[in-house]
Amino acid sequence: MKSEWTTRNISDIAEINPRESISKGSIAKKTPMDALQPFTRDVPGYQMEKFKGGTKFRNMDTIMARIAPCLENGKTAQVRCLDNGEVVLEYK
Repeated sequence: MKSEWTTRNISDIAEINPRESISKGSIAKKTPMDALQPFTRDVPGYQMEKFKGGTKFRNMDTIMARIAPCLENGKTAQVRCLDNGEVVLEYK
């Protein structure tokens, strides 16, 4: 099996931190960290608010908190709540 393995650059098989943009003042979907359910894969919902900045995501991206307590509590999720053609979600 090991003889069948090949070495690849990660950029050949994955897109890491692709750039997304959304205009400030646009209405965007936001999901606050406290809305995520522990050890649950999906984002439970969102709010529509004026975009002021933040991290943006696309469907099928995996999101997680940048702080340890949220990781310890299982607060990670996969973004799957966007409409077709919609490419950003602000996560705060």
